[in-house]
Amino acid sequence: MNSYIIGISGSWFVLIFSVIIAIGLSFFYYKKTIPQLNRFWKSILFSLRTIGLSLLLLILFEPVLSLIRGSIEHPKLAVVIDNSISMSISDSKGDRKQDYKKILDLIRPELESADNPKFIFDAGFKRYEKYSQDSLKLNGQLTDISKPIEWINQIAKDENIQSILLITDGNYNSGKNPLYETDNFAKPVYVIGIGDTNASKDLSITSIITNEIMYVNNASPVSVNITINGYALGKSEIKLFDNSEEIARQDLTIDPQRTLYSLSFEYKPIKEGMHKLTVRASQLENELTLKNNIASEFINVMKNKRKYLVFAGSPSSDLSFFKNSVLHESGVEVKSYVNKNVNEYYEGIPNKLEIQSADIIVLIGFPVQTTQISTLEMIKSALESGKPLFFMASQNVDYSKLKYLDDYLPFTTLSARQQEFSAISEFTKQGSASPIMRLSGKDNDLEQWNQLPPIFRTETFIKAKPESEVLALVKVNNVTLNEPMILSRQFLNKKSIAISGYGIYRWKLLGYAPEIAKGETNKLDLYDKFIQNSMKWLAVEPNKKNVIIRTSKKAYLLGERIEFNAQVYDASMTPIDDAILNLIITNGKEKHELTLMPSGNGRYSGYFESLKQDDYYFSGEAYINQFKLGADNGRFSVGELSIEYSSLRMSIELLKEIARRSGGKFYDINSAGNCLKDIKSGKYFQPTAVTLNSEIPLWNYPWILGIAIVIFALEWFIRKRFGLL
Repeated sequence: MNSYIIGISGSWFVLIFSVIIAIGLSFFYYKKTIPQLNRFWKSILFSLRTIGLSLLLLILFEPVLSLIRGSIEHPKLAVVIDNSISMSISDSKGDRKQDYKKILDLIRPELESADNPKFIFDAGFKRYEKYSQDSLKLNGQLTDISKPIEWINQIAKDENIQSILLITDGNYNSGKNPLYETDNFAKPVYVIGIGDTNASKDLSITSIITNEIMYVNNASPVSVNITINGYALGKSEIKLFDNSEEIARQDLTIDPQRTLYSLSFEYKPIKEGMHKLTVRASQLENELTLKNNIASEFINVMKNKRKYLVFAGSPSSDLSFFKNSVLHESGVEVKSYVNKNVNEYYEGIPNKLEIQSADIIVLIGFPVQTTQISTLEMIKSALESGKPLFFMASQNVDYSKLKYLDDYLPFTTLSARQQEFSAISEFTKQGSASPIMRLSGKDNDLEQWNQLPPIFRTETFIKAKPESEVLALVKVNNVTLNEPMILSRQFLNKKSIAISGYGIYRWKLLGYAPEIAKGETNKLDLYDKFIQNSMKWLAVEPNKKNVIIRTSKKAYLLGERIEFNAQVYDASMTPIDDAILNLIITNGKEKHELTLMPSGNGRYSGYFESLKQDDYYFSGEAYINQFKLGADNGRFSVGELSIEYSSLRMSIELLKEIARRSGGKFYDINSAGNCLKDIKSGKYFQPTAVTLNSEIPLWNYPWILGIAIVIFALEWFIRKRFGLL
């Protein structure tokens, strides 16, 4: 049903009254004419004058035409199909590609319907107005299920999309958890799952766990985690390579009662520099794929001897636990100065020469009220020369004196009170990517950090500096505050780590020791891991060059985005935002070029969506007005293993949960024939009455004024034709 309403900005009474006056004036004007006209021409002129004046009056009152139109819109089904590599493999259930074709044939009427929106997704997604079998290449290197569902959620209201049909194996490895987006969609999602729910016969190297930083002639463990499915007997030879040179091998015998294996190699580097550690596993009989039998990691090997100089405001458990932790590592010398009184320390008086000889300066609850400014000046001088800083607070820290070192800390103090409270460290997702927080490199790293017991903090409020990375926030009574607990900073040639809380020895005493007492010998000591990772990160000398270019990681999976980040400074180390920074990336056979774009404060970034499997070298130069500011280079690798091969079984638990929470239904290859019938009989899949409201501002249309002008012109022409006065 349609309806039309004309409205004006003023009163209808005033408009009608004005039109009546216009009619009266026109009648009076043409009642008598000179020369006298007959009644016909008088009527014509009277009508033209009346219509013209009425149109002008109507325009002055700004008329608007409102149209209300109703219609019935039929429901639409959004079809979302997976285009990733994992949909093309063969598993113990058969050829997935053939199963896929059968399902697409079953739903062909919906795919060929012009009304239904159709989406094909892998790392991104495309919408097709007309689907064809050629559109499905099954070559996507990543799977992001959330993106197409998020887009459908945005257009659903305008297009009356009442349901989604999702066809996938459910193994997303990019983007957000699709459960969140299906919750937002709030309409049924019907899912057809493809693939075997049981793991196929396969050996996969899932991770290499080792220190990112090692030291010459210091032996360090290299742990290799391996998953084996579908085998009761067999043996695989596991080899460890250092820059393509084999350095160790072990035999792995299959136990039918196990799927997860862990091997440990001892690696003692003999040269400084960047080393690539590669682990290869020999082939088992009838493996699903060999592409996950290899994995690599990069490590930075540094010189051996390191000296840590520790200043403490008083004897404390934090001081004792810190010293015990770092002394477990060979090649480390620790010298401490513990404040006793004004300019008095238990170990004697520190001197400038000794402070300058330190590799890392550590402040634990320091400075305090009795700390001499002269000591702080010596520490400041060492930090200015590029010494890295590790700071841990205490209840008695004198923040007014700490301001002497403000330029070298990752935070600025806003206010300070000694009132103490208990707080949990809520580690951030961004922080978990830092080498300081690295455990296994898996998603559950963050979960482990966030299980640590609470520590202490004073009512001191700080603000992270722009260059700082917040690793953890303060959490009180299950509420996460926007207040940093742990920060790191690398700026120019200065590196620092700060903990705004104290009592982190509780991580070991309450979080680790009880588990060991229960016999949990595999429990990871997160306290030692944090301290040792922090010291190793600080020990790496920051690049003092004007141009610093880094990749986000050293080893990428096939199909992963390669991200580059850079910093550009002039000769006075002032950040430059308008430089031209070009990269050349090569594997010795192919060359790629990339221009990094500025992101503010001297920072630049750019990326490749993916590169072929190989070892790559990159070099970049920064120019401003044709003047070369500097250059940098580095290396990274793209592994043979596509991230799509990291999980090859159908994620049936996720797919069933998507269907359940949305009010839809899950189907496998055997029951998929019922899906269209179920969708169309669903209570939500119904036509919708649509009411469209639109307003047309008639006064704004030039043709109305044009008609009035034509009418007055015609009146003038007739008057001239008869010679009227």
